[in-house]
Amino acid sequence: MNSVRRFSFYRCFFILLGAGCVSLLFQLGVLSAGETGRDTRYYEPVEVPGDLAGPLLGRKTDQLAAFAWKDNRWQQTLLQIDERTPEGNFIFTHGKEANKADGDGRLDPQDLIIFMARHAGQAAPPGSQPPDIESILPLEMIDPITGLSRWLYLAAFTEKAALPAVKPLCEVLITPDQFLLRFPTYDYDALINYHKKEPIPTPYINNLTVNKNAGGNEKNIIDRQKVRGQISYLGGLMKFQFNEGIISGGIAAYKPGPIRVLTHSVMYPQLPLKVKGPKFFIDSILVDTLALTTTKIKIPFDPGYLIDELLLELGMDLTPEAKGMRFYNSTNPKGFLIDGKMEEEEGFDTSKDNWRLITGPQGTQIMISNIGPKLLQEGTIQTLYRDNEKEPSPPENFKGHLGAAFDSIRVKGIKAGIYNITVFGCIPEHFYDPEKFNHVLLEEILSIQDNPLEIKVGSKRIENSGGKPRMLQGVDIAN
Repeated sequence: MNSVRRFSFYRCFFILLGAGCVSLLFQLGVLSAGETGRDTRYYEPVEVPGDLAGPLLGRKTDQLAAFAWKDNRWQQTLLQIDERTPEGNFIFTHGKEANKADGDGRLDPQDLIIFMARHAGQAAPPGSQPPDIESILPLEMIDPITGLSRWLYLAAFTEKAALPAVKPLCEVLITPDQFLLRFPTYDYDALINYHKKEPIPTPYINNLTVNKNAGGNEKNIIDRQKVRGQISYLGGLMKFQFNEGIISGGIAAYKPGPIRVLTHSVMYPQLPLKVKGPKFFIDSILVDTLALTTTKIKIPFDPGYLIDELLLELGMDLTPEAKGMRFYNSTNPKGFLIDGKMEEEEGFDTSKDNWRLITGPQGTQIMISNIGPKLLQEGTIQTLYRDNEKEPSPPENFKGHLGAAFDSIRVKGIKAGIYNITVFGCIPEHFYDPEKFNHVLLEEILSIQDNPLEIKVGSKRIENSGGKPRMLQGVDIAN
């Protein structure tokens, strides 16, 4: 019986930490958008399945290029091909669990053609095509809100295609003690775990700065991602408190590209007595301005008969550099000044929000968390906000809470099953306006999820999935 109790406790504990990790990753997203003159689909990445590529199927991926018709001429732009296995698993080129050998370097039906909607142009004149190409495929994208179209043209060369003159949108800088992702809008420096003195990069934030050209001041505004909770079990006779400090593991495989970076992370809680908890998996898609994250957890049996109550708070605390910013969410649209003094926040509406953001001269960060309904069948969820520097909450780098928002979950038991948690994050350019709140840009960002572009290739139409989180790797997490 003792072994069953311990196993059930660990399974329950593990799902809570998994939920916390996923929800935190959503905050990688940074928003900063300018005035309404900007392309309303500026932030949306586009995915075209390879099976729509028709005559270009089977071509070597390095023979493919993307062109847009802009300013009455052809302009080559950024293109990324993400290969997948026939089962739908993404091909990762780096890391201990890389599966590069599973790719064939050709455009197959299951592969994905990636580009940014902002790089598309007008419809090209009939009969016109870029020089020296062998074949070309028009890709039309239709905005479901405005009805307007834009086009991008996928071209094939007989030899290796030249690289576009434009700079890649993402850059990965790796040293033994650093895993830095650099985008035009933000720099994300990953937290490093160590196992037997070996550095292991994680999907967690160590430093996050919004770049000056995106409306930020390049100062780190993130103190710590926080996962705090308590488990009461065995009739409430035993209670166990935990925090994010016991989570181990890290990025097991990744693929850098000119448009987006894919990461696959394997994590586990390091429980008392040096017991390693069951694994959970975090898959992230990082694009300029966007971070899309999914966590998958499987509970093979019902541990609820041992668990009386689970309390979990997951969110992100800020550094003193964030003072002067303002916090907003869907249930508190008037917002609150972030100053480390919990005064005006007394009337905070704790209903679960649909979105939340912080904004100021330091930059802007938007997030949307979606905790699967299975986890909440026997529980409740609220959004909490704390802005009190005098309220310590260790472990932390800076004492107290500063502009800290949390999803607070109370669960009476966890049922057997698979639990998926998704997070959408965005860092827009020049979102902040000291005179008014930018509702127009916020709606444009939310439309990536709610009203994505429609892709038309010939007579076929599909909804764009480029702005939605998903699992990148099929995993067996029963072991």
